[in-house]
Formats: sequence, structure tokens, C-alpha cells
Amino acid sequence: MVVDAPDFAVLDGAGRALPAARVPDLSALDLLTEAQLRRVRDWERHLIEVVEGRLPDADPEAPPRPGFDPTVFTLRRRDAAKAAELRALGWTKASAATVERRRRAYAHRGVAGLVREVTAGAVWGRTDERVVALLLAEVDAGVEESSGHASRLHERLLQALRKRYPDEHEQLAPSRATFYRLLQRLGISVGSLAAPVRRRMDAANSPDAPFTPSMARMLGEQVQIDSTGLDVIALGDDGRPVSLELTAAIDVATRTIIGAVIVPRSAGRGPRGRRLGGRATRSFDAVLMLAQALAPMPGRPGWSPLAMAENSEMPYADLVACDPRMIGAAARPVIRPKMIVVDHGKIFNSEHFVDVCTTLGISVRPARMRTPTDKAIVESTFAAIKKLFCQHVAGYTGAELAKRGKHVTDGPLWSINEVQDLLDEWIALHWQQKPHEGLRSPFLPGVTVSPNRMYAALVAAEGHVPMPLTVSQNRRLLPFKRLKVTRKGVRIDNRTYNSASVQRYFGKHSGLRGQGMKWQVRYNPYAPRYVWLYDHHKEKTGEDPWVEAEFVHQRLIGDHWSQYLWEQATASLVATGGCAGREREIAREVARLLERARRGPDPAVPRPAGVFTGPRLRLRSPAPDPYAGIPAPDPATVTRAPSLNVAAEDLLPGRRAAPSGGAEAAGGDAPMPGPAVPDTPAGLDETPAAAGTRVVGGPGAGRRGGLGESAADVFASLDPPRPATPRPGTSEGAADRPRDTDDGEEGGDNT
Repeated sequence: MVVDAPDFAVLDGAGRALPAARVPDLSALDLLTEAQLRRVRDWERHLIEVVEGRLPDADPEAPPRPGFDPTVFTLRRRDAAKAAELRALGWTKASAATVERRRRAYAHRGVAGLVREVTAGAVWGRTDERVVALLLAEVDAGVEESSGHASRLHERLLQALRKRYPDEHEQLAPSRATFYRLLQRLGISVGSLAAPVRRRMDAANSPDAPFTPSMARMLGEQVQIDSTGLDVIALGDDGRPVSLELTAAIDVATRTIIGAVIVPRSAGRGPRGRRLGGRATRSFDAVLMLAQALAPMPGRPGWSPLAMAENSEMPYADLVACDPRMIGAAARPVIRPKMIVVDHGKIFNSEHFVDVCTTLGISVRPARMRTPTDKAIVESTFAAIKKLFCQHVAGYTGAELAKRGKHVTDGPLWSINEVQDLLDEWIALHWQQKPHEGLRSPFLPGVTVSPNRMYAALVAAEGHVPMPLTVSQNRRLLPFKRLKVTRKGVRIDNRTYNSASVQRYFGKHSGLRGQGMKWQVRYNPYAPRYVWLYDHHKEKTGEDPWVEAEFVHQRLIGDHWSQYLWEQATASLVATGGCAGREREIAREVARLLERARRGPDPAVPRPAGVFTGPRLRLRSPAPDPYAGIPAPDPATVTRAPSLNVAAEDLLPGRRAAPSGGAEAAGGDAPMPGPAVPDTPAGLDETPAAAGTRVVGGPGAGRRGGLGESAADVFASLDPPRPATPRPGTSEGAADRPRDTDDGEEGGDNT
């Protein structure tokens, strides 16, 4: 593809190449101490306010704080205002130049750019950011409590410091005067703490005026993400019924479902802290959904032709010219998010998800607590999916237990992969091509348009630049662990991975400070058959930095499997008295569960042929072509083979054309016309067929038959002669020797 070429670049108006979008390595954050990581996150929070005018946790509709309004103050004045604020909080070395330098580093490389800047020598002042975090937490916790004065809040702050930081609370505890000044800087009114409870609750939950609905005029300007139960039961990897959970991303401007991932949802087994087998949506699922949204969805066999992009309202020809991956793609646009609105769930607020979004140039904005109207579009989309799709799928359970039918799990059920395939086809065929009530033309308000038609209108106005992720970039999206390579390989989640390439790192220092011999190892929970060790030394020299290793007991499984299935097998083995540390037995249990899932309780009912693998990513490099670079032969230049210098009848000595008549001598061949062939030792025949020509005969010389037989008969008779069977009582080979009565042996009869 053109976009995958090494010299591909997007040029600006002056003809200069713009910097390409990259997925930087965020593993440097894993090398920081807890205090250093806290400093990096605090600086990131303040720099976001300098650039965007609001803190990350501020209300989206709230006006910027004084001095940070981008429409009023320049970046230089905002840098100076932030430096003054940090110095007032007690931070040292927080000048305007420092703020500007770190702001530029954050804009260029995201969180990774702040690591070197912040950890180079940041010094904390009298007011620590931990104190501010605890103060804000105490204010939020007291919204629904009985009204009180600021002195109570001060005492609770001191108690929280003593409980959280028992060794440092004396140094962190602010005085009463500092506490009141801190409240003033944070914009917390002392009078609001003593206000009625209902008033505080309304003020905490209500957005700032004016009240406006969510609007977006550009592709990806606002994308809403959320998770919900799918109200469908499917067959899990172990062959048992399991509930499903859907995570989807909706583009507000076009109402396009740019990504949808279905995962199983089940409770684990065992007590808290030692629970095994639990499964639900994780941060890695949300990251995979982002990777799915950045690439065209390929059409699958069996889909309706109307579900393909070439038969839809999308500008197919222009999109193929821009991105060749659109050939054979489904009728679902590729929209790169610019801002994502999420709720306060752990999966969307995890560092893994936020860091990936930051490196991809995506801003993450959390919705307000207990305010579902901030994500009204994705909530209404979930309701439409359950109404238009879920209730027509086998295994539909209804929205609640009171609405569930009887014996739902006893009927025919789809596998998780099949439900995902059905949903993808429904999105491309129905959702994207059906007129939407929220999409109307400003010139014809009475006419509704489909998401694909709205996308065609917007993409014609602003254009589209594809962002293909390479194999190496896809691997950087995977979770990782830092492990030491032993003689047995590396061990992840009670599984051992090894290969000859990985063994080269046994006893080798990583070169990273504080890591010793630990190397970064990436793995895919949906396909844990392989892991990839990352060698940062090779990347500096331009070599492939990824080293692949396979699960050592993969031959016992012999099929695709997932982390979820491994956990189910471990829980099943422990329940029967087995040990959770024996990976060989767990691998056999995985194979048994796969066989049970394929067989099912009733052989007449078709069962899933494969396990749930999640969205597919290009993680393995293609095998090299052994014929690459070799040109195709030209028939005109091929040299003709030379003619034989002997007659065809002399190629097989002892094989002559069978005579038309005559009788065969007893024990030999019949006389054959032509020059006589003298008797020669077996294996070497001399024939005078051509002067000066020596023809070597095979072991079949002198046998019966001729060239008039078929080729199969001729070559089948060319087997070596069998040795003579020795007579009883003699050694092998002695039967063919003449008996010598004059050898003078002891006991011989010489008379």
C-alpha cells in the first residue's frame, strides 16, 4: 500500500513533510518510582489546563479559571499564570520558561515527553499535590452529608493525612491560614460548606449555564464510549452459556458506530483475592476497539452485498484512492477520534487506556458524576441496539430477570464470534444506511439522512488522512510485563514461553536502570499462544526489535485459545483438587474444554468451531518469499537440452526390444538382434552400440523383458537382486563357496 511505503509522508503548503503519527513506547513510565510517577501526572494535569483552559476533571461546560481562557489570553500569558499559581502552591523551579518547555515536550511526545523533563530534578515545596488531592476528595465526600463549617473540613483533612501518610503527615499538614488560602485558590467557597444539603447536591450535579446539547460539526470532534450488557446469552469458549457485554464508540457528528467489541461477562470462582475465571470488559478491550476504529472493517464471506462500502452512499472511489484498505471493506466509515467522552469506569480511566489515547492524539474527557445526559447519544444508541438487534438474536434474555423467557439456555445459542459477526454486519447493513432522526440537513430540516450520507458530506469538506498501524505499532498497544529470561524461557500468568531467539537473552542485562536482567514482554490476552520480547538495543540499529516465543505446551492444545479459557480451565482444575501451578495439566484441561465446546451436549446441534479471539490485529510478520528478487524466466532465452549420444535401446543395458519370434533359452533371455553383448561383471556392462561409448548398466541388466513394456514395468523390475538363501547349518554366504577338502583343518578327513 502507498501509505505503508517507507517514504510516504503528508506535505504542508510549503512542500515540507509533516511529522508522521507514531505510537511511542510508554514503558518508560514503568521505570519511575511512585513519587516520580505522581509528579509526572501532576504536571500533565496542569499542562492540560494551560493548553485547553480547563483541568481534565473539570466540567466540560464550566468556564475557564481566571487567567487560563484560550480565547482571551495567549499561551505565553497562560504559561506565566500557571507558573505563578505553582509558586503560590509552594513549588520550586516552576518558572514560566519551565512551564513552556514542558508544555512543548508534552505536545510533542505526550506523557513520555514529560518523563525526562519532570524526573530530572523536580523539587516539591511546602504544599504537596497529595494534600490538594485529599482535600478535593473530602469536599466531594461531604456533598451529601450534613452541613458543617470549614473547620470540620480542616480536621478531616488532617485525619486523612495521618491515615494515608503516617510517616510524612507532620510535614504535609497545612496550617489553618494556609488551608483557607488553599480553599480560595481552588475556588471552594467557605459559605457553600454550610449551605443546605440539597443546594450543595444540585450545585454539584448541575452543569454551568447556558445549557446546550452535545453538538459536533467535524468528524471525530466528539466520540462517546460506554459499556452495557447485551441482553444476549451465547456459548463461551468452554461450551457453557455466558452473558455478553458490549463496548461501543459513537461519533456524535455522524452517529456512526466506529467500533463495537463484544466480550463475555461471568463471575469468577473462589473467595475474594483468590478468585479465578472472572471476565468482563477490560482496558485492553477498549484499546482494541480504538485500533478497530482506525482501520476499515473487512467484509466477510456470507454477508449481504448491500453491506459492502462499494454499494453504499460512501464516496467509495475517493476512499479507495486515499486508502487501498477500503477495497472489499464493509459500509462503515473510518473516523479518527479527536476527543472521547467517557464515564468514570475503571476501564476508561486506567492509565493504559488514557496513555494510548494521548499518544494517538486523542483527548479523553470524563463525564460528570451521575449525569447520564453527558453521554446521551451513546446511551440512546445502546437502547436502539437492544431493540433493533438483540431481541431478534437467539438467546435473547430481555432487559431484566422478570422479562426473561423460560429455558433460554436450553435452546440453540450462537458462539461469541458469531454474535460479533452478526453485529458487525447489522451495523454496516442497517445502522449505517438507515436515516437517523438526529441527522438532518440544515437546508432541509424535514429530511433525515443516514450516518453514511452524513459522513460523505463531512468528509468531502474536511478530507480524510488514513492512519495505518504497522505490526510493530500494533504490538505496542498490547499490555506488557517486565520479566527475566531463564533457561526455561519467560513466564506470564502461569504459562511458560520459550524459543531459541529468546534464549539469547538468558543472563543478559537489559541496560535499563533499575531493571537488571528484566526485559519488556508483550502479550495478547485474546491470543496468548505467542509473546514478544522487546529489545530496545535493536531498534537503535534499525533491526527488528521484537523476538517471538511460543507457549511450550501448545502441542497439547493444538488449537486457538484465549486467556479467558485458560482461567476457566484453571478454575475447573482447582475445583477438582488439582494445583493451579501445573501448566501442563491446565493445557490438557484447555484442550478438553475445547473438545467439549466443539462436541456440545447434543451431537445433532452444531457448535462453534473456534474460540473467541476478539478483534484481530496484525501482530505476526509475514514469512519472507524465498523467490523474491528472482525474475521470471523468458522462454525465448531457455537453452534446449542436448540430444543423447547413445541409442535409446542402450540406455538400460540388458533391455533390448523384444524379438517378434523365437524361443527363450532355459534360464536366460531369448536371442536379440543387434551386436552381441559380452558377459561382464554385475553393475558394469560394456556395449559396442557406439564407438568409444561406455554405458553403465543398472542392477537389472540381463533380466527378462524388453523396451516394449510400459515405463512403470521397466523401472519396477530394476530392483537389486536378492542374495541367495544359505543352506541350513551354514553361515551366510558359505552356501555359494565350493567346499575345499584339502584345507588342512583340524578334524578334516583327508583320505
